[in-house]
Amino acid sequence: MGQRYYVDPQRIEALAGQLEEIGTLARSMTEEFLDELAPTVRWPGTEGEFAEKAKPQEQKERQTTKDTMMSIRDALVGITDATVSQVRLMKNTRDANIEDIEQNNREIDTHGLDGGPGGHGRR
Repeated sequence: MGQRYYVDPQRIEALAGQLEEIGTLARSMTEEFLDELAPTVRWPGTEGEFAEKAKPQEQKERQTTKDTMMSIRDALVGITDATVSQVRLMKNTRDANIEDIEQNNREIDTHGLDGGPGGHGRR
């Protein structure tokens, strides 16, 4: 006999809500980080030997850090969007199947199992 799987859309929605909160927090942290990072752009200096040597590496590291923060944020948003989409799909499928079952039950009640009047059983 096959295994049964149980899906609780409300629980998944609650978890998706938590993911949305994490995404919002990640977005906020990213914005705060970038705001705090901006004033440090001139730390290696603008002229002299140290600035010449340090600035390219500092800019590369700065950009890598920005890209990493944005990627983390985008990944969280993507996971959340996909999860919410799957929950909607599950609910729509469930609701359509329940409606089909209810429709079939109404037809059986009206016409019987053999489809004839009176509904006195199968042929």
